[in-house]
Amino acid sequence: MELVEIKEILKDLVVLRVFDKNIKYFESLWEIPEGVTYNSYILRTSEGSVLFDTVKHSFSEEYINALKKVVDLRDIKYVVIQHMEPDHSSSLKALKTLSEFKAEVLGHPLTAKLIKSLLGIDVRFKPVKDDEELRIGDTTLRFLHVPWLHWPETIFTYVEKLKALMSCDAFGAYGIPPHIISDVSDLRTQYVKFMRKYFVNIIGHYRDNVIKALDKLAALNLKIDLVAPSHGAALLGSNVINEVLALYRVWAEGKSENRKLVILYTSMYGYNEEIVKRLLDIVKDDRVRVEVFKFTSYHRDNVSDFLGEVIDAKAIVLVTSTYDNSVFPITKYILELLLSKSNAEKPLYIVTTYGWNDAASREIKNMLKASKFKLLGELTVNSLLTEADIQKLSNLSKEILTSLEVS
Repeated sequence: MELVEIKEILKDLVVLRVFDKNIKYFESLWEIPEGVTYNSYILRTSEGSVLFDTVKHSFSEEYINALKKVVDLRDIKYVVIQHMEPDHSSSLKALKTLSEFKAEVLGHPLTAKLIKSLLGIDVRFKPVKDDEELRIGDTTLRFLHVPWLHWPETIFTYVEKLKALMSCDAFGAYGIPPHIISDVSDLRTQYVKFMRKYFVNIIGHYRDNVIKALDKLAALNLKIDLVAPSHGAALLGSNVINEVLALYRVWAEGKSENRKLVILYTSMYGYNEEIVKRLLDIVKDDRVRVEVFKFTSYHRDNVSDFLGEVIDAKAIVLVTSTYDNSVFPITKYILELLLSKSNAEKPLYIVTTYGWNDAASREIKNMLKASKFKLLGELTVNSLLTEADIQKLSNLSKEILTSLEVS
């Protein structure tokens, strides 16, 4: 596989995709063993070409060599920067050093300052207003402000001729999928998992703004045949696009998948692992989908995957312990992310173990006070399970099944 893939998506619209298979932590935070693509697009018109976003600076040389195969750099009339985060914008710095590159840069009014502060370069820059239009050749570009998806200067661009929405981070995904998804059945494979994970990790904190952006698109009543994000695959066809728009609304609203239970547990010495085994013996049912994430001395699941699964869970269970007179540090870290990225009205159950002080239970409940989560049940265990604890755990497990609507 080439490092940079060049594909014509539609007539006059070409995607350049950089494959980053070596990355381990997106934004130095999110575990993505599946890798990621950085997508940039070239639109050809009779009056010159338009470049939509660039790629991460680590790949500038390979990207520019590929770009030269697609277009004469002197023919690029505009570069549209839809979001200034460096994985989309930082190859602009390398382009700026080339004598044949003379393009004007378009973006949100805040983008000019960010070009200077993030890239340290001066460019010919023109700010675009919300719903502003620009005619080039035989098409019109329509710029839409969609703030906080996921920075304040994010914009979409609608290419009228192609009925294409250039969407930057929105509707993107982790992984290295085919360059186009044009069948709903393909969308419903692992790709949706990577899309949901990306949504929660990157945009989840701004879910209210996602709803505003979806409402804005609906009100504009744009005919959209193609969505071209900056990560993952382009989405082609109204059926696929309608499905993705519906999924985004489900995730943004925190709606639940029926009978989906997500369990997260930490276990230093096996006490909590035993609790989870007993819990699973009761709640495992053909009608229940259970996702378990564990953090032990010998195994650690990905936090990014946990967050991706929990957004549409019907109920959540946390099993953890007291550590240094506080909640176990990994649990606290994950819970803080959960409250930031996936805060929703969902049933939550906690089981805590302790030696001499049940500080974990108190701290978790205190963290949940300002959240939307509903703490429906709890159990505290003084290390080893007693017969009384086993009975309480059995009762709690049955309560969980009830919340999953399994009788």
